[in-house]
Amino acid sequence: MAMPDVHALLGPSSAAMWMACPPSARLGEKIEDTGSEYAAECTLAHHVGELLLREKWEDMDISEDMASAQTDPLYSASMLEYMKAYADFVEERMAEAKAQCSDPHIFIEQQVDFAEYAPEGFGTSDVVIITDGQMEVIDLKYGSGIPVSAEGNPQMRIYGLGAFLAWNWAYDIQKVRMTIFQPRLDSISSDTMTIADLLEWAEKELKPKAKLAWEGKGDFNPGEKQCKWCKAAATCRARAEYQLELAKHDFAPPPTLDESEIADILTRLPEFKAWVKEVEDYAQEAAVNHGVHFPGYKVVEGRSNRKYTNEDAIAECLYKAGFASTAIYKPKELLGLTAMEKLVGKKKLGELAGKYIIKPEGAPTLVPLSDKRPELNTAAKAAELFDD
Repeated sequence: MAMPDVHALLGPSSAAMWMACPPSARLGEKIEDTGSEYAAECTLAHHVGELLLREKWEDMDISEDMASAQTDPLYSASMLEYMKAYADFVEERMAEAKAQCSDPHIFIEQQVDFAEYAPEGFGTSDVVIITDGQMEVIDLKYGSGIPVSAEGNPQMRIYGLGAFLAWNWAYDIQKVRMTIFQPRLDSISSDTMTIADLLEWAEKELKPKAKLAWEGKGDFNPGEKQCKWCKAAATCRARAEYQLELAKHDFAPPPTLDESEIADILTRLPEFKAWVKEVEDYAQEAAVNHGVHFPGYKVVEGRSNRKYTNEDAIAECLYKAGFASTAIYKPKELLGLTAMEKLVGKKKLGELAGKYIIKPEGAPTLVPLSDKRPELNTAAKAAELFDD
């Protein structure tokens, strides 16, 4: 994940949005980006990864900066472990580059400009490695949701384009490899293009869509990928109309729908649920924090649960009343596996106690055919359970 393109309306990280739906760039321009803990964690991990790379390739003394990063509440042993994996991966790519030429060049956290194709367009490439005739751009993504593919990825192509425009005057670059590295998912995805193909894409695809986006023109084109990161997604009329098409099924009892109709609903349902949640969150924020009134709704005090104000005093009262500590205190309980990995580090925990960690068989669940897990023979499974 490259550092956020703070000042770029048409930044690489949002390219999948504004290229698919050009008017979305201007629509969300004046909406404040409130940030999130997830984004802050990604930024911190990115900073730690950058420090490790600069220590290795620029002989930078990172002790003070690393000590400062480690005081952040979002820092963890597992974060350092993942960023070391990132640094190791970059070192592997450099070793590969050295096998191709004697003097490869590496650039860390370099701003790249592609304003020639998108007005005021710029971004920051995490890592650029240049060898004889070839360049690789590497993008770190710290998220743990789903693997992101580099194939046909507009963000990666823009990073490749910007890097080429930055260094083609000094190097004879004929092709570019674009790589996404996701350490928390053990995912590496690469795509390779000739510079001729990349420039053709930039001229025929990027440039005209960037022009529309800059001018706030073009057609709204709601969809899962482009709406996911759009700041105007909750209030966009085109998206609302798109989602409400689901109501055409009238939500009749399932027996009145055939399999294809149910499949259509299932396909749209995750995106529909996400949209409903975004609208709900937007309305809550607007009403509570900005005094916006929605017809038929009011702001009230939410439900709350009683809580202790002084646990030690409560315990003392109960001791005096004759209750034993074993009765009033919960038994000791280990941290959950995810929290424990964050504390100890995933690799270290595996080394110390891996033989005591198992992954039980998951319950059968219905998913799209695009899911990579193998299909279960549920009828056979049911028969097997019956025989038991």
